Formats: sequence, structure tokens, C-alpha cells
Amino acid sequence: MQNLFMVFDVESVGLHGEGFAVAWVVFNRNGERIGEGCMACDPAQCAGTDESRRWVEENVPPLEVTSPTRQHLRNTFWHEWRHWADQGAVLVADCAWPVEANFLSACVALNPAEREWQGPYPLHDLASVLLALGADPLAVTERQLDELPAHHPLMDARQSARQLAQALKATNDKAHSCRVSEAKEA
Repeated sequence: MQNLFMVFDVESVGLHGEGFAVAWVVFNRNGERIGEGCMACDPAQCAGTDESRRWVEENVPPLEVTSPTRQHLRNTFWHEWRHWADQGAVLVADCAWPVEANFLSACVALNPAEREWQGPYPLHDLASVLLALGADPLAVTERQLDELPAHHPLMDARQSARQLAQALKATNDKAHSCRVSEAKEA
């Protein structure tokens, strides 16, 4: 059973443009945050349409530039992911296609000989977990104070991590009640 989860979020210049910011939250099965981080490069370095750039300017809050290049951003994130993967974490995104999946592919492309099989395989998707629990995976949900503003990658990752922790608890509670019912019937 997996006990560590690394939930990440990427902001990109459009759905199919390049990622310019990434953030992650690592938590355990009890929902306790163990680590988090956020990095960004100048979005002007990243490919994307003019229309997508306007959307970013209007919707993504200003982010501190912490990476001098998009390659630095990708490499640094990849090393962070591998650090947590080596401790047993699985990687999770909310609606991973296309933004987060493209970002991971760009990370691998920087060093395919080393990274091709380091993967995250499988890449878990919060949307699929919510769908399996009967929830609408595309519903807009309320945010806690430390999850604001929307479209800030760390705030989005925090919200997704909280939702995943709640979904895991609901799944565990359901599994426990099924085991109790089966034991009573036996």
C-alpha cells in the first residue's frame, strides 16, 4: 500500500504550451503534509500562443522567478520528484492531460537515457479517483485559505492534495466498513 503521495500542479502557456511554473505537496496516508515547494521561470521563455499568454497574464497571479531557465525548472523538479519517489511516493496530478503530462515529457526529454524508465508509472490522476467515488471530477470546489488564489501552482497543488487525502480516507472508511460487514456475516 502506498503511504506517500506527491501531488503536483503545472502552470503553462496554454493547454499545449510549455510549463513555466510547477509546485508540489507531499503528504502521507494520514493527510499530513511532509513537504512542498514551488518554482517558476519567466513565462516569456516558454512556447505558447499569444491568446494563451493573455490568459496567463489575466489569470495566473504573479510568481517569483526562481529558475533562470525552463531547463533548470524541469531538471530541478525532476530531481525533487526522484527524491520523493526514492522514498516510496507516487506522483499524482489533477486532470494530468495535457499540462502535467507534457511537462513530465519535457523533463524526460532533457535526459532520456537516464529518465526514460524513471517515470512516474503510473501517473495517478485525482480526477479518476473522484470519478470512481461518484464525484464530478470537473466540479469547481471550495478552497481553504491556504489554497488561494486559484491558478497559483502551489495553491492548486494544496487543494488537489487535500482532495486526494479526503478521497483516500473515504476509500479506506468504505473498505473498513465492508470488512466489518463481512466479518459479522461470517
